[in-house]
Amino acid sequence: MSDVSSTSKIMEQYGLSENTKTKSNDLGKDAFLNLLVTQMRYQDPLNPTSDKDFLAQMAQFSSLEQMQNLNTSTQLSQGYALIGKLVEGTIINQTTMESKTITGFVDGVNYKSGKTYLVVNDQEILLDQVSKVSYIDFESASIESLNKVNEALKAIQEQLKKLTPETEEETDETTEDTDDDSTDEVT
Repeated sequence: MSDVSSTSKIMEQYGLSENTKTKSNDLGKDAFLNLLVTQMRYQDPLNPTSDKDFLAQMAQFSSLEQMQNLNTSTQLSQGYALIGKLVEGTIINQTTMESKTITGFVDGVNYKSGKTYLVVNDQEILLDQVSKVSYIDFESASIESLNKVNEALKAIQEQLKKLTPETEEETDETTEDTDDDSTDEVT
């Protein structure tokens, strides 16, 4: 059996107490391992922990570690799947607690302190704070854009055609006047 006071000290070190709950309600794998080592260190020599109990705790530790790795992998996969997508999310300034909505395309994914962040407009949005994801079909959007550009070019060409005949007549008259003037001066 472990010494209750030493286990309590470790729990307090990680901000946990037996009577209160924390925000996240979970011990990390480091805390779990520290509790296990402390239990082994302070066990009663006359009534030591059985090998079955020790193996069960090691299996729990291994299971916890694998679950955390799977969670990390899943979060990163979700983030990578959003690259190139149009997202809307909220950024909360931790100092002022003001929130700001950001909309834009996901340029990248960062993983910091166990959390996945999406890079949008050179700002980081926590994956959990994304409220909307939109898919834009760039192929059809490009075709629509090209069609609009072509229509605008045709309209400009029509305007130029309307202006061109008047401009050519004025240009011909101007050249004739300059030719007459230059011939007069030479003779």
